[in-house]
Parts: sequence; structure tokens; C-alpha cells
Amino acid sequence: MKRVVFFLVFFVSAATFAQNNIDKELLTQIPNCENVAFNSSRMIERFFGLKNYDSIAVVSNRWEDFCGTTEPLFRLKVLNQIQGRTFSDIWMDKEFLMNFIFLYLDRLDYAKESNAKQVYERYKIPFGYISLNSPFDDLTVVWANSLLEKADLLPVERAFCLLYSNQTDAFWQMLKDQKVSDAKLQEVYNEQLRKTKKMVEGNLGILSGIFLPQSNLNEFIGIKPIFGFQVGAKINKVQYDLTLAFRPGKPANPYNVVFKDEIVETNYQFGGYVGLDGAYELTNNYKKELDLLGGIGAEIMDAIEGDPEIENDSKTLASLNLNLGLGYRIYSKRMSFVGLQTKYNFVNLNNEKGTSLKGNYISLVLTYNYFGNIQKNSILKRLKIK
Repeated sequence: MKRVVFFLVFFVSAATFAQNNIDKELLTQIPNCENVAFNSSRMIERFFGLKNYDSIAVVSNRWEDFCGTTEPLFRLKVLNQIQGRTFSDIWMDKEFLMNFIFLYLDRLDYAKESNAKQVYERYKIPFGYISLNSPFDDLTVVWANSLLEKADLLPVERAFCLLYSNQTDAFWQMLKDQKVSDAKLQEVYNEQLRKTKKMVEGNLGILSGIFLPQSNLNEFIGIKPIFGFQVGAKINKVQYDLTLAFRPGKPANPYNVVFKDEIVETNYQFGGYVGLDGAYELTNNYKKELDLLGGIGAEIMDAIEGDPEIENDSKTLASLNLNLGLGYRIYSKRMSFVGLQTKYNFVNLNNEKGTSLKGNYISLVLTYNYFGNIQKNSILKRLKIK
């Protein structure tokens, strides 16, 4: 009887032990980057208060081993290396360097929003599992400000300290002024800027201006308004546009043309220009731009208004148009610009056996253009170029 009781107790105990082990394994928490980041940041805050920078390096290395390089970790390593006078950019990956900077700037922007907590919950991974407006962020700002008090900082060290002390305008100004020339940071910035500038930008504009003819063209045709539009694209420093312009209005004086083998007098004109125009960028600070202009096209003028339903019932004069001039544009913040174009147009309207209409003309045109590339515009804004 005792043996039976013993075996019953043994089997019940074994079953209970097995059940407890299963429950323990089911409820065991596996370490993850969110927990590691939280615990690491807590330890770093403690070690920073004790000025124990060696321990901060140990924690950051273990954090990186477990989670890889995140933006908070990148920031931490940079500041700790500057603190220890061991700064080097050899370990920085060129492909991700600018991404870490943009991620930090995103933190600053989102941290100002009223829904910062919700934003963090949605984008925990890009934020490296360090919450917005966290004590860790406050610590790195204080740390960067204290490092800026050192007089012997290298230019690249000063640039990073300006960034992480939230003096971002001064940070970008150093890069724009090429003051970090021997560092990967400057190299990556310059390469990003070079690639961005090469992006193609579209152009769609309307134009309005005045036609100022010379010689016989002025005597018989006279000053006229110009209306039209242009569409094209800018590649690097050169913009190419297909331009279509119209020149309505009665002529200044009647003139003669040959029409149906007879010389007739006409008091009608409707002119136009269609051509390929180019603009070469001479100066550009992304707010104002000065261009050298040139174009080639056809100058066309209806001398007799015909009935479109009757064949050969109109008279059209034509000429090659070669033009050269200067353009000035003022950019707005909404991917548009207002431009002023002054061009000298070489033309020679062929009016054989009729009144001579020889004479070139000056075109003075005001344009309003939708212009740009959304992606390019966004990157330039992030690089503080616009």
C-alpha cells in the first residue's frame, strides 16, 4: 500500500513540475531591441552623471552588438569619441551617414508636435527605440553643448556638436562653407548635393510681354503685345523650352503683299513665334537666378485673314528667328518663379514684291512658371540650400 501511495505522489509531483516548466518557458521574455535600448539608455544616463565614459563605451558596444547601429547609438558613439579625444570617421558608413543626420533632424521636428507619443509608437524602429523628448535626448544635447566649450575641437567635431546641441543652422552653414573638408561628413554632403543638383526639373509657364520692332517692321507693324506659353525641362544648368507665342493687333500702317498673283493692300497682321529656347544658368542662389538666353525658331505672320473653309484664302509671311538675350527669375517657396526675359530677335520676313518688312525686334517678356522637381526640392530644403 505504501508503494502505491509513493508512486502516486511521485507521478503527481513529476506532472506538476513538468507543467511548471512549460509555463515558465511560455512566459519567458526574449530580449529585444526595445528592452535593450531602454535599459542601455538608463545605464548611460547613470554613467554620464558619474562621468564614467569608459562604461558608456562598453554599454554602447554591447547595445550595438545586439541591435546594430541606430541613430541614437550613432549619436552616442560620436559624442563619446569626441569626449575621449579618439574621434575617427573610419567606422562611419558613407551610405548611411546622411540618413542618421536626417533621422536626428526628424526627431527634433516630430518632438515639437502635440502627437509626439503617437508618432513614436508608429515609428519606433527608425527612432532606435528611444522615445521622443526622452532623458537620453536631453542628455546628448547637454553633452554636445559642454563639448562645444573646448577650444581645440576639430572642424568635424565642432560640426557634430553643433548638430547634437540643436544648433542646426550653424551645422549646415559649416557644410555649405566647406569647413569640414577633410571629413567623410563633408564628402557625403557634397556628393548628395551634386546628385541632387543633377535631377531634372520640369517647367510649364505662361508669358506676356511686348514686341518692340525696328526699321520697316516698326513702321508698318508697330509695337504689339505678346502672349504665349512654354513647356520644357532643366538639366543641370541648361533649360530647354518649347515656346509658342502670339502677337495680335492691327498693324501700325497698311502695307502691300502679293496675294493670288496680285499686289494688294492689307491692314491685318497676326504674328507668332514657335521655337526651341534655351537658358544657361549664370548665377543661382536658389532664390534668384540670372540666365543667358538663346533660341531658334520660326517667325510667322498672317498678312491676310482668310476663310479657313476656302483653300489658299490667306497670306502668311515667315522667317527664321534667331534670338539672344538675358533672363532673370525670382523663385518662390512653392515650386514656381516669376521671370523677366529680354531678347534681341534676328528676323527677315520675306515679303517678295510687297512692302519691305525688314527689321529685327526686341522682345520684353514677363513669365510665370510652375517649375521644379518635388523630390529635388525636398532634398534641397533638408540640406538647407533653399
